[in-house]
Amino acid sequence: MQTTRPIPARKVPRSRGEILASLSRVLVLLVMVVTMACLSPAFLTTGNMLNVLRQAAPIFVLAAGQMLVILARGIDLSMDSVAALSGVVVATMLEQEMPVAAAMVTGLAIGAVLGLLNGLVVTKIKLPPFVTTFGTLLLFKGLTVLYIDGKVIWGFPEAFRFFGAGRIGAVPAVIFVALAIFACFHVLLRYTTFGRKLYAIGANPEASRVSGIKIDRLLVAVYVISGVLAAFACELYISRLNSAKSDIGEGFSMDAIAATLIGGTSFEGGIGTIEGTLTGALIIILLRNAMNLLGISPLWHGFVTGAVMVLAVIGDGLLRRAATRHIAEPHAVREAGGATEGR
Repeated sequence: MQTTRPIPARKVPRSRGEILASLSRVLVLLVMVVTMACLSPAFLTTGNMLNVLRQAAPIFVLAAGQMLVILARGIDLSMDSVAALSGVVVATMLEQEMPVAAAMVTGLAIGAVLGLLNGLVVTKIKLPPFVTTFGTLLLFKGLTVLYIDGKVIWGFPEAFRFFGAGRIGAVPAVIFVALAIFACFHVLLRYTTFGRKLYAIGANPEASRVSGIKIDRLLVAVYVISGVLAAFACELYISRLNSAKSDIGEGFSMDAIAATLIGGTSFEGGIGTIEGTLTGALIIILLRNAMNLLGISPLWHGFVTGAVMVLAVIGDGLLRRAATRHIAEPHAVREAGGATEGR
């Protein structure tokens, strides 16, 4: 009987196309910073830079979960309603003066259960991820509206507000939270068996199945992680706003998908980095911040974000193809030379 060897947990290599694409996104970020520094004196102030990082942190948390799902050739459209349902439950528990830790853990558990439901429908019932998560988006949203019944809950304890509005020294605490998640995901994706398997099933699901990777189990895990991070991002968000209502989290999914795609994660699966996702989140917030400082109407924010996302995906594809040709052409020349010598 043929046996399969487990995939060793070693560093995931990066192609030349991925490196070029990553450098291009960093260059875009630097160009944006320099341009805005020239256009607005208020842009490079310490207060504004910290504000940009504080606003980018929850989007990055969301995008990190979305990135895992897209790496595995899926998508999670239900993040808005997962965040909303878990957020209003947390808010209700805090309103009833329950311990902050218990409320936050309950919110994360709700996110995990809702993510588990998404994962099981995708893997066991075999519905496409788009259909599954669009359906649960509406389902969870309906549950949120029924649960909170139009109320607005506000006035949270200081211990809870610290995560979104507190500071460690002069730096918002939420920035340290985002950095901790970044570090965890960097290790998870680059140095663990889980990360190697995730890239493998995104690149070639059938070959991964033949090699013995338990694809369904891994897919369920990434949807659970996505649900947990959606819930956690909402906790960070409502702790800063100091209020929660049924439409909290609206737009989370689109922000997460935009940051992921701008960051270079491919919808075809198997390509993407957490560094790129962080860059994508920063680019989105920098764009919004720049438009606010320049007095551009918020009505243009969605249009500009969408345009940048499309351009980023097109540019990313062009860079990867260029890098592939650069590698393939010398190889073809060497093969042609070998064939000539053989004659």
